[in-house]
Amino acid sequence: VFIVYDASPQQEVGMGALYLASKLEECPIRMRDLINVYDLLLARNTHDLACRGLQDHEKPEFKYKPMGYFSQVFYDMKDSLVVAEMQILKRLGFNVSVVLPYGTLINYLRILGLMERENVISKAWGYLNDA
Repeated sequence: VFIVYDASPQQEVGMGALYLASKLEECPIRMRDLINVYDLLLARNTHDLACRGLQDHEKPEFKYKPMGYFSQVFYDMKDSLVVAEMQILKRLGFNVSVVLPYGTLINYLRILGLMERENVISKAWGYLNDA
């Protein structure tokens, strides 16, 4: 069976943006891991669209068959990912320097004398992570 990779440009840009964002963190994700997750999401989306309008008891169970390690689908998605990442970098002018707010948070907590209050520290840290 020959499967053609078919994702919208928005999905490809989303995949490229996630990959680029992960590179700016301490622990970047592997390209293969991101592609595997996107393949699963695309398969789930295709299944959900095919089942639209069916009653719950009529809907077939979602079954996912992972792509082969050296499949053409993987290499097509990888090419799309690299192109999307390069397009994003080009439009950003390769200016991807990021100042994370955690150091500033620690400074403010020290200035306000809140370093001993665990609940305040964990809440502030949580808000930064959610933002």
